[in-house]
Amino acid sequence: MSTVALNNLWSYIRGLSLSQSDREWLANRLLEPSYQIDPYTYSPSGDTFFADARNVKAVEQDIAEAHRPEASFTRLETAEDITAMLSAL
Repeated sequence: MSTVALNNLWSYIRGLSLSQSDREWLANRLLEPSYQIDPYTYSPSGDTFFADARNVKAVEQDIAEAHRPEASFTRLETAEDITAMLSAL
């Protein structure tokens, strides 16, 4: 965003009837880095979960953890397996 565009935006925001906390929230929101990416890179359906790079990073970390040799898993093959797992929580 150009300097002129930012100045115009700030002038517009100052003209709004916002509380100080609303102005702070808006200012912080505008300064946040964008995490938007093309979800079709990761999901054939374009699921919007994958439009946030933070979600993709979390999934990649979970996959890496699952591939560790010491990782353990519980197979859920039947309704009884699922019920037992939920009961253990």
